[in-house]
Amino acid sequence: MRRALKSLLKDRKAATAVEFAFVAPLFFALVFSTIEAGWTMTQGMMLDRALDQTIRLVRLGSADAPKTQDAIRSAICSRTPVILDCRNVLSVEMVQINTPADFPTDAARCVDRSGAVNPTLRFSNGERASIMYVRACAVVDPVTPLMGLALALPKDSTGGYRLVSTSAFMNEPG
Repeated sequence: MRRALKSLLKDRKAATAVEFAFVAPLFFALVFSTIEAGWTMTQGMMLDRALDQTIRLVRLGSADAPKTQDAIRSAICSRTPVILDCRNVLSVEMVQINTPADFPTDAARCVDRSGAVNPTLRFSNGERASIMYVRACAVVDPVTPLMGLALALPKDSTGGYRLVSTSAFMNEPG
């Protein structure tokens, strides 16, 4: 028995496999977290840029500016190809701000993809020379839902997390 135990302890054939078994999960978690963070930042930046471009048209009051909530959502989605099924996962609200206390302090109202009733969104085009606050919220799925960073992201009941973009502007005087 003692001889068999000594023989087993001297055998180093599987040492590399054991080391790999310890290191590989950490390495893969790091790699997939990097991918997840990069993809999340790309989607967030594109949502910010699309909101800015769309709201610029609204702010200037140009003839081809989207004027309804659905038209603004469509304009944002046309500029955000990295958000899959954008029309169904993006919500847009726009409110007129009369005093600093009017800025929304609540969480962004996002689409509920589980099929429950979606939130009622505030939407107003505002008056000329009024301050407007716009908030867009997209619910997106993680690239690697069971590894690394994706495990730490706050998710809804369908496994998606929120990307929120905001903007404030003053309508041009009439």
